[in-house]
Amino acid sequence: MAATYSVDLIAKRDKKLRMDRSIVKGWNVHYQTQEEIEAEEEEKRLKEEQERQAQEIYQRLSEEAEMDEEKLRAEIEAARKEAEAAFNAKTGSYSGRYGSKPVENEEEQQQINAILTEKPDAFDSAMSALQEQK
Repeated sequence: MAATYSVDLIAKRDKKLRMDRSIVKGWNVHYQTQEEIEAEEEEKRLKEEQERQAQEIYQRLSEEAEMDEEKLRAEIEAARKEAEAAFNAKTGSYSGRYGSKPVENEEEQQQINAILTEKPDAFDSAMSALQEQK
């Protein structure tokens, strides 16, 4: 470990000595013109403007997504409340809305009438069976 430390120090010393003895060559030096400096500043300003616009767009999209999510939550809550309102506690099923709309075609109306006429007959037969048992 100590050997690598001393090698690093020696390498740093040698590099410093080479740099001290070197002469700066003109072809290695680049002087920036005022136009180049202004162009770099303009490029930086444009980049910052693009980042600001991207941030604004991201913020707007985030807000829209949040609003959409709130709408979805409200729709889900409304559907849940509607389902709860349709729950019939006596039957233990979601049939509370059954029969609340008018019948739309003749065939359904005939089926309903047939069922309703069967009900009194079945009730009467059940009552007579109970009377006979007593």
